[in-house]
Amino acid sequence: MGLFDFLRGRNAGGADPLQKHAERVLDKRAMSPDRFASIEYLCNVATDEAWRALLPRFNFNVDPSITDREEKQFILEHISESETAIEPVKEFLRKAQAVNWPIKILRALLTPELFAGELIDVLSGEETAYQKNAERKIQAIIALEDCPDPRVPDAVAPFLDDVSEDTRFHAVRTLLAQGDARSAPGIFALLVRDDSMRIRTNVAEGLAEKGWACPEELREKVIPVLPRIPTGPYTLDPDGVLKGPARR
Repeated sequence: MGLFDFLRGRNAGGADPLQKHAERVLDKRAMSPDRFASIEYLCNVATDEAWRALLPRFNFNVDPSITDREEKQFILEHISESETAIEPVKEFLRKAQAVNWPIKILRALLTPELFAGELIDVLSGEETAYQKNAERKIQAIIALEDCPDPRVPDAVAPFLDDVSEDTRFHAVRTLLAQGDARSAPGIFALLVRDDSMRIRTNVAEGLAEKGWACPEELREKVIPVLPRIPTGPYTLDPDGVLKGPARR
């Protein structure tokens, strides 16, 4: 049952203001002042049903772009202050096409620990195989880059094997940002097997900065790769630590 079916079912005996405003919010052809008035109405109602009616507004754009941005920013500012929005936003994150907005909202609504936990839970439902829309997992991984949490490395490490280059790239960045040396073997292994020069450069620069040692069993495979990285020269010292060009 869809949102509007649910609202109609609750108010079969007469007109329902919530339904009327919910439909107008999602009408791209509505006049901007009318749509904005409905957005204001639902923000003032501020129930979980009102938030569920508003959140799909983030799934599409309207012209002009400044109007689109103002409407979304208005919803963001109001929903981010309401505890009744937490569950609706969590639900929306798992099915939304554009996830950067719900992620912003959850960051404002939750403590850092709960926010990281929610994104980790999102990643647990994602796969490393081909997906038509990989934005949900990519944006979740990006958001975890600046969320120090001991649970993050284990949650993100599987995405070093993702078929999407963008996903692998951001998985490397997040694992390096977490600063947990236990991620080193997986990242060095990626340096060996990944043909993407963007990823190899990202890995080499990050590992050189962190000073993490390469596992002994990978060193013979890593060394031949290093001369092909354009930001080099890179070498492995006797302890297996990746060394980059001297900084001036």
